[in-house]
Amino acid sequence: MAGNPSQWSSPVPAANACIIVADGGRARLFVPGGDDSSQTGASLVERECLVNPDYRARGADSPGRTKTEQVTNRQAGDVHPIDARRDRHRLELERRFAREIAQHVAAMTHTWTGGTVVLVADPRMLGLVREPLHKVLKPGIELKELAKDYSHFTPAELRDHLALNQLIPAAGPDV
Repeated sequence: MAGNPSQWSSPVPAANACIIVADGGRARLFVPGGDDSSQTGASLVERECLVNPDYRARGADSPGRTKTEQVTNRQAGDVHPIDARRDRHRLELERRFAREIAQHVAAMTHTWTGGTVVLVADPRMLGLVREPLHKVLKPGIELKELAKDYSHFTPAELRDHLALNQLIPAAGPDV
């Protein structure tokens, strides 16, 4: 999903640009900022960091939790699919978080008549955020997507990876 770099290099569209980087536990919202002192090109400024407290606390990948601790019911087995119920519950928590992300983006973009929102998320979260985001974005705001987990990157690393994927212009003297 390559973007049009000219949209990012002119001052007007840059004011109407938002980058969302999310996984099930955290969503970070960035906007293009001023010039980075180490390179030519716009840096990314983190505007918000949303945390899904239920994701890590109840998720199967919580620190210190082993596979045997996931099933605590003695009667667990084919008759009592505890893991299936847990997965459905976790999916619902992630859906709620996806709607929360969409509401924050809607608040950021409510005055826009045009612009670009870039959604970068792991494939599962991308699928969960896509629909609520489409519902809240006004016509004229383009949604670009990338199915990658970049939630742990610094703003500079994120900028570089987005440039490699042609979603924003590459930083450098020829920008």
